[in-house]
Amino acid sequence: MIKQTIRSQISAVSALCALSLAITFSDCQSAYAIPIAESEIASSSSLTRMPVKEITVFKDGHALLVHEGEMPLTTSGDVILEDLPKPVLGTFFPYSLETRARLNSVTAGRRKIQNSQTALTIPELIAANVGALVHIDELIGHDTQSKLLSSDAKIIGIPTRSAEELAAASGETSAALTLPVKSNLVELETADGHSFVAIDHIQKLAFKSTPRAKVSDENLRNVLTMALDWEKSARNNTQERSARVGMMYVERGIRWIPNYKVTIDGQGRARVKLQATLVNDLTDLKDVNCNLVVGVPSFAFKGETDPISLSEALARVASYAGNESRMRNNLSNSIMTQSQGYAADDSRVGAAEPGERETTKNEDLFVFSVKHLTLKKGERMVVPVEEYTVEYKDLYTLELAVLPPPEVQSQRSGSQMDEQNKLVDLNKVMHKIRLFNTTKHPFTTAPALVVVANPRDNDPGNTEVLAQGMMTYASPGSNSELTLTNAVDIKTKKEEKETGRTPDAVNWQDNKYARVDLSGVITLTNYMDKPITIEIKRKVLGRLDTISDGGKMKMVNTMDELKERELPPWWGYYSWPGWWSYMNGIGEFSWTKTIQPGQSADANYTWHYFWR
Repeated sequence: MIKQTIRSQISAVSALCALSLAITFSDCQSAYAIPIAESEIASSSSLTRMPVKEITVFKDGHALLVHEGEMPLTTSGDVILEDLPKPVLGTFFPYSLETRARLNSVTAGRRKIQNSQTALTIPELIAANVGALVHIDELIGHDTQSKLLSSDAKIIGIPTRSAEELAAASGETSAALTLPVKSNLVELETADGHSFVAIDHIQKLAFKSTPRAKVSDENLRNVLTMALDWEKSARNNTQERSARVGMMYVERGIRWIPNYKVTIDGQGRARVKLQATLVNDLTDLKDVNCNLVVGVPSFAFKGETDPISLSEALARVASYAGNESRMRNNLSNSIMTQSQGYAADDSRVGAAEPGERETTKNEDLFVFSVKHLTLKKGERMVVPVEEYTVEYKDLYTLELAVLPPPEVQSQRSGSQMDEQNKLVDLNKVMHKIRLFNTTKHPFTTAPALVVVANPRDNDPGNTEVLAQGMMTYASPGSNSELTLTNAVDIKTKKEEKETGRTPDAVNWQDNKYARVDLSGVITLTNYMDKPITIEIKRKVLGRLDTISDGGKMKMVNTMDELKERELPPWWGYYSWPGWWSYMNGIGEFSWTKTIQPGQSADANYTWHYFWR
């Protein structure tokens, strides 16, 4: 059920459909204010944060956050939040959970907030203690002519030009975004009458009674207002003090990094432990349900932040969604209200774009759930996720590098020759283990630490590290291979030679081509004390002729090789003739051989290519 719900949520946000609700959203830096009456000016203490109830985390750093909570209401029946998310364009969905109130609009903007804080400076102490009796030491004069003048006084206040006055002077129609301007003078009532003293001249301020420690001031704050349209009966009910509301959106800032520990017993059994490293640079999480997603859905606008007021852009986004889109059909003319989720959709989402190389984007979406997660912003956490016992087998592989024919090699430079020599040096037998995924969960692409269990002292925790490799994606029922190390006790020898050259062997499009025949033999010797099974692959440029000992040979598609980026790095160094792929191509020989201790085995093969 969880997997189905999350899949439907992912489908919803990935669709990037249109929202036709009356939402207004401004950039945090814009000169836009939420129109409110003076009596509705909120204090900073009245601002609340809607708690995160559930989060779905993707490996690429995006997360689907679901906020829900019982939020206090203003006198007008709305909810004001200090949460100002930065969602991916087209993924912001607010809603009401109240049966008697629907969500009418969501507005983000700047508004005046009454702020109360501890007075730390003389100006703040003066502003906090209007009417107080004080003793003041004032510095008058300059340099050697300066002196202190002491007096007793009553604080009348700091002369202030009001927001309305400033707005009128500047021609503004509203003072909603204008803050009052305070003078650097303080008005004092003394025995000589009212006087004005420069605050920065005051050297000492002594109160006749205990001063007030808190100062109240106005500032501008970015807030989020959820306007609720209450039913008449609820609107007349003075007991309504809170409302259950929520919002869902995709934002970048939280990711999870999977990693595996694979413990093998040397007898064909492996214990695979998956743990997640969570990196939270977005928001505080407290006792939330966390869903860790294998695979990454495609967010077409992940590089753009949603300002929500761009209704034209949202309409264009909706036009990109197909007619079969559930979100497009269901929300095109409705307000997102009283909604707790979306209907389940079992269709697969997040398929890789053509040509994408990143492995994780080729993975099916699968969800692991972690309950009661608490993680503050800026913290990192490692949590165990799942543990399985599966079968494995030791595997030895040899993949021989492809080299260009001599006619092409004549074009190469010294640096390109070095690249080819490095490839030849990599012709070594590699020891791997093949894990058979017999679980119900996929293995995801992740670093994997491979250790071997040491049965000494019957201590299951006594292990020895073998290697760290990369676990490749394996859906249930398939397998994944982990590379351990070079098999130094298996020696390899390769001999290849030209066996014949036939001039004018083929005539194609009035051009004559010579045929070059070649043969090769790969000799493997097992110096280990146990039999081994080894898989051998040899790719060549040309067309395949024969293979020995039940091996297999096939021609591969050059375009597929280019798409999978499996061609060698030197391929682009040369100017390949236009006829090359048609006349030749790429072939692959493969064998699976079992070699006893101290024994050798040969793999023979022949092929040819054409040249002119």
